[in-house]
Amino acid sequence: MKTVDGPGLRWSLLIVLVSGCGSAQSTPARPQPAEAVSRPAASPDVLRGERLLAEGKVGEAKRVFEQALADDPNDPRAWLDMGLVHEATGDFASAEKAYRRATEVDGNFAEAFNNLGVILREGGKLGEATTMLERAVALDPQLTAARFNLGLAYEEQGKLAEAEREYLATIDRLPNDPVPRINLAMMLLDTGRPEDAAVQLRAARPMVRGDVLLAMAVGEGFRRSGLPEEAVPVLRTALSQASDPPPTELLAELALAYYATGDLDAAEATMRRAVGQDELDPALQYAYGSILAKQGQLGKARAHLRRAAKLDPDGPYADRARKRLEALKK
Repeated sequence: MKTVDGPGLRWSLLIVLVSGCGSAQSTPARPQPAEAVSRPAASPDVLRGERLLAEGKVGEAKRVFEQALADDPNDPRAWLDMGLVHEATGDFASAEKAYRRATEVDGNFAEAFNNLGVILREGGKLGEATTMLERAVALDPQLTAARFNLGLAYEEQGKLAEAEREYLATIDRLPNDPVPRINLAMMLLDTGRPEDAAVQLRAARPMVRGDVLLAMAVGEGFRRSGLPEEAVPVLRTALSQASDPPPTELLAELALAYYATGDLDAAEATMRRAVGQDELDPALQYAYGSILAKQGQLGKARAHLRRAAKLDPDGPYADRARKRLEALKK
């Protein structure tokens, strides 16, 4: 996400290609907070450590936070920041302990519950993660990061009505950020609501200019919504802004969009370029073979389909390639 609510907040990673599925469940009543949300002030030392951390000076920041905690072991903000330091160094177990300690010291510290929920979710502890994120949102419904992260957790659990509610709450707070709109759109596509997904994608489209990865996600969403004619210009713009060589995934997605519009020549040329960048990807070989078959270039099509099957004999594209090869014999 592009916007954060505080110096120590964690936003979970954008999920676009692997959105969770499941039947929507009724929305439970969220328990009302018994106490007011806590917003611990930072001591001068903690503020200095946060500045060092923001500058990428992780080691120096760690020493400052360690001293701050030696001076006051019950400083919840110092524990929160120490968790960020541990994450920055890849010590996720220690980060979890630090965030957990922050919540124990201050049971109304919504930001600490959010960060703990994120690291638990990313560590596969989805049930406890959801509980922590629900606590964060119950304490502070305006904590945008927690609403977004809770949406991700609900989506992974298949609680899609609840996930949609949290994504919409995030969009309401951050109307000019494309990320929650894209996440919501992908979830809506997975649940068979392409028209609703397209609404979010169209709103996100002008916000992703200059961001190749987000533009690629919007283009994919339009294609999956049955709107390849809207996908192509988004993806072509992304391609013009990409580094050289461009991401193979971007080339492949543009080729699929061209294919869906019926422009087989452009699809073939673009997918050929993608295959040239990664000849060992069975999905690309399968897609290229399928495009060639549609063009009537059956000899070349068979060669690429056989390659797809050979590269990953037990994978999903191998089975598809074999079926396509059998169909070409008829």
